[in-house]
Amino acid sequence: MLDFGLAKALAPEQGSARATHLSQSPTITSPAMLTGAGIVLGTAAYMAPEQAKGLEADKRSDIWAFGCVLYEMLTGRRAFDGEDMTDVLGAVVRLEPPWEALPSDVPAPVRTLLRQCLVKDRRRRVGDIAAALFVLEHQARLDPALPVASRSNRIPWLVAALATTALIATAVVALRESRAGTPSPDLVQFTIAPPENMAFGGPPAGGTGLIPQLAVSPDGRQIVFVAAAQSALRIWLRPVGSARAQPLEGTEGAAFPFWSPDSRFIAFFAGAKLKKVPIAGGPPLVVADAAAAMGGSWSRDNVIVFGSVRTGMFRVPSAGGVPTALTTLSDGEDAHRWPHFLPDGRHFFYTAVTGPCCPAPKPGVIKVGSIDQAEPAVALLEADSSATYTSGHVLFAREQTLMIQAFDPDARQLSGDAVTVTAPVSREGSRYVSASASETGTLVYAPGSSSPQQLTWFDRSGKTLGTLGEAGIDVNLALSPDERQVAVAARSENAENLDIWTIDIARNMRDRVTIEPQPEGWPVWSPDGTRIAFGRTARGVGEQPEQARLMQTQVNRTGAPETLFEAVGTPSRPCGPRQCFLAPTDWSRDGRFVLFTFGGAFPATGDIWAVPLLGDRKPFPVVQTEFTETLGTFSPDGRWIAYTSNETGQPNVYVQPFLRAGGKYRISPNGGRNPHWRADGKELFYLAADGAMTVVTIDLTDAVAAGLPTTLFPAGAVSANQAFSVTKDGKRFLVSTRPQDAAATPLTVIVNWASTLQK
Repeated sequence: MLDFGLAKALAPEQGSARATHLSQSPTITSPAMLTGAGIVLGTAAYMAPEQAKGLEADKRSDIWAFGCVLYEMLTGRRAFDGEDMTDVLGAVVRLEPPWEALPSDVPAPVRTLLRQCLVKDRRRRVGDIAAALFVLEHQARLDPALPVASRSNRIPWLVAALATTALIATAVVALRESRAGTPSPDLVQFTIAPPENMAFGGPPAGGTGLIPQLAVSPDGRQIVFVAAAQSALRIWLRPVGSARAQPLEGTEGAAFPFWSPDSRFIAFFAGAKLKKVPIAGGPPLVVADAAAAMGGSWSRDNVIVFGSVRTGMFRVPSAGGVPTALTTLSDGEDAHRWPHFLPDGRHFFYTAVTGPCCPAPKPGVIKVGSIDQAEPAVALLEADSSATYTSGHVLFAREQTLMIQAFDPDARQLSGDAVTVTAPVSREGSRYVSASASETGTLVYAPGSSSPQQLTWFDRSGKTLGTLGEAGIDVNLALSPDERQVAVAARSENAENLDIWTIDIARNMRDRVTIEPQPEGWPVWSPDGTRIAFGRTARGVGEQPEQARLMQTQVNRTGAPETLFEAVGTPSRPCGPRQCFLAPTDWSRDGRFVLFTFGGAFPATGDIWAVPLLGDRKPFPVVQTEFTETLGTFSPDGRWIAYTSNETGQPNVYVQPFLRAGGKYRISPNGGRNPHWRADGKELFYLAADGAMTVVTIDLTDAVAAGLPTTLFPAGAVSANQAFSVTKDGKRFLVSTRPQDAAATPLTVIVNWASTLQK
């Protein structure tokens, strides 16, 4: 018999006497039978640290006691012991159990569970016994159903697991039967850290770099997420009842995974294709062509619907075929994205995107569409996010707040008010929200960062050398040619609009360069440091909406800004109101050309163009394909450009000649973006798929000869635009960083989260 500790009465709290009762064994109780603040009750060896300190106990204190019991059943010794009661309590408060005493055949999930049950800070401890029950039952099911007695000499962990599972089940049943009213499912919450040396993220579809991409299976048993490392972005599969995630082979470069309705397949986008892969094992199969796709959903009738960067929705059989158009853009809409089927398998949510994503996404409209094209779509609510149906509700986001509102899927109508689920939640400019909910009530989301960006200096080893300016919304930074100033796009105090500013590095003083009401960003310096080229975002609607413009201005603001190019559109890149953007990315050292990204339905499509600053100033395409090319930058001698392209299914860095014949050369083997040259052209810096600052030696004497990539330091989820700059000697880096990086923040999982809705 083992002492499992004291139960806390489930009656209303009563006044508690200031008394202390301690005993090694047997347990000493008080007449009040309360374990509240100021009273220390129980057997010392099984007390939680908070109880030993006389603090109020709660169910997490019972989790600790359960961990002590399980440890003792596995090892035959107490987790915390000593010659007397004082020694025992001291060990409980200060020491760790001797983990080396655990049998070698105890599975990793059970070891992890045990450690999390015996975390001294109860805020980080397992929060509900149902989580332990889930892990132990799942682990027991993994072993063949053989008599325990015949195998007990080989798997003592299973004996203990089954025994403690029975103990938990008995305790839970007794507890539920003692409560009045209808029993409700246990709410279980835990977190999932990214795999070792990796970060959560997927190919950036918006202006925020790596964004956590995840999906929970319809049955709530499995979670998939995209994680990045020096190898490549790929999909990882994590059972809810396991502490271990496994990569799915063949999913390199994957983006925006979603599940089949039977929870047996994962569908995803990679290499401009829609693919599916069985979770039981096997190679991915191509379903259809799907260039620049934005989210998908798989119906119970085996129809897949997927969104697009700049068009309506498409449908295709899950067995494969040619996609056919399903929805048509209405006036003012730029794209239809992020579908999610409703339970009837005929209707689905989708997000009608309006306006550019940046500097802040314009609110879109969540609509209900139908497989039957004759049935018109119905506008449901305004939100700048994707939408998910779960448990009679629609889950969506406004800004960085995850919200929920009651929704009747049969009548397809909302009721009641929207309420907050959590804030902040990770979200990006394309309206993708890093949250997913199963049909069985499991919610998974990536907490967003509310921390402002900070300009930070690093050396090549990643050592922090200091910060520049105050923390704020500083993006698209560029060092001046003399390295005395940095240009940024930033908001002035109490203003939503982005303007161009310069910061004097020596004096740490910021000065404003542009003052127009339109959002402006992407500053680049002229070679002599007297001018800045920048992009002005399209704004306004009506008979004469203002188009996006490529501008230049004097740094000292003598004279009005000058328009270099207006985004009136081309046959291959038509521009309606708010549908195009122009983002300068570099200025040639001889002062003759400005490179810029010419994009449609910002930000996920783009080509690289150049505008001459002499002669007729007629812009021309430099790299123009069906894929997305961005962030072009001139080599110091002006004969080459480095840029980012997603033609492999994820962004990679390439180099090709400028105004000369010749092919392109791929520099990054497994994902890369934001290329920057060293001043002598002998090194090229870029961000790897996981956000690590990376360098490649390069020789441009006759052709491009690149060395192997070398990781310098982790830079985190840096913006997809110019969010870092490097000094001429390649020894210092100025990076726009966030103290809390969403890519490194664990995912939050809540099982039976719908049980909280009535509360």
